[in-house]
Amino acid sequence: MMDMLSIQLRTKRLWFCVFAGLGLLVSLPTNVMAQGASGRRNQRQQEQAQRNYQLQMQKAAENQAQLPSDPQLLSLHRDFIVKAEKLAVEYERKKQFDKAREVLEAMVRLVPKHAEAEAGLQRIRQMQTMADRKVIDVDANSGWQDTGVTLQEGMPVHIEVRGTWKVVLETDHQGIDIPEKLRPRDSRIKLGTLIGVVATSPSDLETAKAFPIQPGKDFVNKQTGRLYLRMFDIDPADNEGKIFVGIQSTFAN
Repeated sequence: MMDMLSIQLRTKRLWFCVFAGLGLLVSLPTNVMAQGASGRRNQRQQEQAQRNYQLQMQKAAENQAQLPSDPQLLSLHRDFIVKAEKLAVEYERKKQFDKAREVLEAMVRLVPKHAEAEAGLQRIRQMQTMADRKVIDVDANSGWQDTGVTLQEGMPVHIEVRGTWKVVLETDHQGIDIPEKLRPRDSRIKLGTLIGVVATSPSDLETAKAFPIQPGKDFVNKQTGRLYLRMFDIDPADNEGKIFVGIQSTFAN
């Protein structure tokens, strides 16, 4: 009797182990899949982090100044940069911005992407933009008007405009046909637009391409010359009013 009972208990324990094992086998793929998905996600994150790091290193390498490999030539570069930096600081301290800018530009030509030289150039340009100022009024009923300002080539120019003027035209219901030769070549120029010309001779007022004045938008002047302003109109004689124009730049003598 005891043997039979022992056999039954052992049989129950055996089936329990079998069922438990089956349960473990059933749950095992889920755990493995979860761990596998987590592992793959971590691996992807690590690979992305590695790619980001390599990209940062590549950008940093691209921004490095291109220096020669020859030791003697490298020494000459370093000597020039050290002396040029001191000279640029001295010129800037004396407010000789043109000379300071020339030195900094030479540094950038010799050592492209030189961080200190590029920052110095940006600072000098900002100072030069504010170096000289002049406010003039431009009449609506006049042609080209001399601002009295000679802009320098390569110098940034900042212009502000205040006020309004009136375009007065007398016509019938058919309107006014603008002759082809008088139509502006710049589509931004409309009837009543404030326009400008940088002239080096009187003939430039007739032949040079006029440009619209865009208040608050800085531009770099492409040639040294006198700045003239006017309203765009075929015949400005019947117009009314004036506007006030503020000019900031480093003016030429």
